[in-house]
Amino acid sequence: MKKFIVTAVLAALPFIVSAQTTAFDKFENTEGIETVVINKKMFEMVGNVQTTAGGDKTQKFLDMAKGLEGVKMFSTSEKKHRKEMISTVEAYLKQNPLEELVSFNDKDCKVKVYVNQGDASTIKECLLFVQNDDQKQVSIVSFTGNINLKDLGDLKELTK
Repeated sequence: MKKFIVTAVLAALPFIVSAQTTAFDKFENTEGIETVVINKKMFEMVGNVQTTAGGDKTQKFLDMAKGLEGVKMFSTSEKKHRKEMISTVEAYLKQNPLEELVSFNDKDCKVKVYVNQGDASTIKECLLFVQNDDQKQVSIVSFTGNINLKDLGDLKELTK
């Protein structure tokens, strides 16, 4: 299941996301919650890399990274934290204009993806929420930034 989550996160990374997600900041540095935080500075640094390896395709991908402001990933299997993370996501969705993009269930695992689209051609925020009842685990992945949907069309070319 962890491989699936990591794969989903890496696959979704280029598609995703502006709006500071402070509702989930309380989970940072919390004992019992695994945390990964990638800040805007890292994306700026990656976006400023100039490379000749891979040519234009690689450079387009690096340029897309400049639009990302942050990625935050939180995961726990501790009961008290699972309940808090679930209620935090529910409250966040009530207060913020995210729309459910896709959801699916696989046995005891529920995955939902929500987005906040800026204008017609921009994604500002993406929230990936995973509940695995079998492993008693909850994961939240939040992407923020400004990704132009036109650039996503170029992604197909980048992967060839």
